[in-house]
Amino acid sequence: MKMKKSLLILILLVFTGAVCFAQDAKEIMQKVDDRDDGTTEISRVRLTSYRYVKKDGKNVPAEKPRVKIMNFIRKDYGPKEKDHKSVSIMIEPKSERGISFLQFDYEEVGKDTDQWMYLSAMGKVKRIVAGNDNEPKTGSFFGTELNYEDMESYNLDDYTYKLLGSENYRKKACWVVEAVPVMRKAVKSNYSRQIYWVDKDRDMILKSVLFNRNGKKSKKIYYGNIQTINGILVPMKIVVNNIEDRRRTTMSFEDIILNRAVEDSYLTRRTLTDKGFRERKLKEYQKTMM
Repeated sequence: MKMKKSLLILILLVFTGAVCFAQDAKEIMQKVDDRDDGTTEISRVRLTSYRYVKKDGKNVPAEKPRVKIMNFIRKDYGPKEKDHKSVSIMIEPKSERGISFLQFDYEEVGKDTDQWMYLSAMGKVKRIVAGNDNEPKTGSFFGTELNYEDMESYNLDDYTYKLLGSENYRKKACWVVEAVPVMRKAVKSNYSRQIYWVDKDRDMILKSVLFNRNGKKSKKIYYGNIQTINGILVPMKIVVNNIEDRRRTTMSFEDIILNRAVEDSYLTRRTLTDKGFRERKLKEYQKTMM
């Protein structure tokens, strides 16, 4: 009888411990999600992409890097500022100037992100959608190693979490957290799970590893050169390493301004198709970064 009672207590301790462990992991990610990133953002971003090879234990370019420069403008909405509207506008190279990407993110659970791409050479707006409701979106964001899903805002309730432990990464004490998509997200995602290294002091993700639908490592993403902009911590350099294709994209923020006024009218489809409106307002926003 005593043995059965002891066994029952042990089972309960293990179970409750696992529940607390999972709860702690979600609390960690909640802090990441709640970290202040500004109500608006106006930035200029350099995108550098290339195929790489291993040489002396390092990844080195196997071709001339392709460089593109874009302006990015975002504004948050809603009572908790968890809804977002953003537009990315290509300004270099000249042959791609005007190609634009509009995105609406929603906090509402189960509501999919809306995305549109404007191809200036064709004068057409293309809505970005999956082939059907049970498969992920395909395609590359401006020819980089970021896909359309990578651009979507992270929704905390789309995943379950597990705390794998803690370790130092780049001399920073980090929590290591695994995120697995719930069924409604899994059927539409390119990834079966993700692992994050979260800075314990700053509640920031410093590194993530993404696994494809077959459970194999697909991408590694690194967040570095963290600076304080308008009192807010910002990673000024993001490196996306596509392990499967052996390609790499570096996003370098050449300039960024937070919490400056952004007109609602600029975050609409009019900005994609109305060149005069787009260019005129873009010049105004670019001046705020000077």
